[in-house]
Amino acid sequence: MTHSARPSIRHSPLLTLPCLALLAAISAPARAISPVDEFIDAPGRHWLVLSGISHHFQPDRRDWRENNPGAGIEKEFAGTPWVATAGYFRNSYDRNTFYAGARWMPLSIGPVRLGAFGLIASGYPSPVLVLPAASIQAGRVGANLVALPNLPGYSGYLGLQVRFAVD
Repeated sequence: MTHSARPSIRHSPLLTLPCLALLAAISAPARAISPVDEFIDAPGRHWLVLSGISHHFQPDRRDWRENNPGAGIEKEFAGTPWVATAGYFRNSYDRNTFYAGARWMPLSIGPVRLGAFGLIASGYPSPVLVLPAASIQAGRVGANLVALPNLPGYSGYLGLQVRFAVD
């Protein structure tokens, strides 16, 4: 005699509520614009950023890589000092760096803006970077310069990116 076993499905009141909530969330009409769409569609300009070179003030501390190829994007928000940024480059430790963050540029002197970069970045001793920055723009072309003074245990440097408007 063969006995076939059927899986038993037990009803649990604790599972009913989360299942109903998931079903409601999936079937509910989506908002017209998601927060990501609002961010992308906010007034401003999009930039393609090409990372390039750095110069270290204490080259004898180690064999720094000063050719730092990479690419990223920036979103400059019209009427604000804020720029969102994300991308990749090969850093001075010769490691891959993926970064995301913002540039705050509240001061301007003609075409030059001054402020700071704040980033979360891989490939560095600390994943949080806050760096003094300058940016210059002429029409649809610009450049970003970051600077860090010599610190105990670390060589200061200048880093340069070139950027191109894409909209």
